[in-house]
Amino acid sequence: MDLYVEKYRPKTISECILPKNLNDTFEEMVKEGTPQNLLLCGPAGTGKTSVAKALCSDLDAESIVINCSEDGNIDTLRTKIRSFASTVSLNGNTKVVILDEFDYSNANSIQPALRGAIEEFSKNCRFIITYNYMKYIIVPILSRCNNIEFAI
Repeated sequence: MDLYVEKYRPKTISECILPKNLNDTFEEMVKEGTPQNLLLCGPAGTGKTSVAKALCSDLDAESIVINCSEDGNIDTLRTKIRSFASTVSLNGNTKVVILDEFDYSNANSIQPALRGAIEEFSKNCRFIITYNYMKYIIVPILSRCNNIEFAI
């Protein structure tokens, strides 16, 4: 038996209940067909993770989700993220790494290393980062991604 939050999680951007400005932003990304490096910021429960997963679904992107509150360390970058991002997608589409709850990742190890990975894998992989508190994200990460605030 699934948890209700997973069972009824929106599968596409059009199913997400968002303010008009956010909905228009994500619908435009789907229309363009190319994911961007994104930072999705806002309080818990505002739909950041749901939007990240729905965006990947709409773009038919191969994705991996890393929960940084459990697995936000340098070894995760060296193993899971690097091996996923360095290979080409089987369907030829862009790959996406979703780093959920990124403000819980280590600001002294994984965050500085991630800025290089974002650039290194830019030809075939994008990063969608969700977080609650901007003060825990280092500036080089903020400068490499489009920041979208979920001020709901």
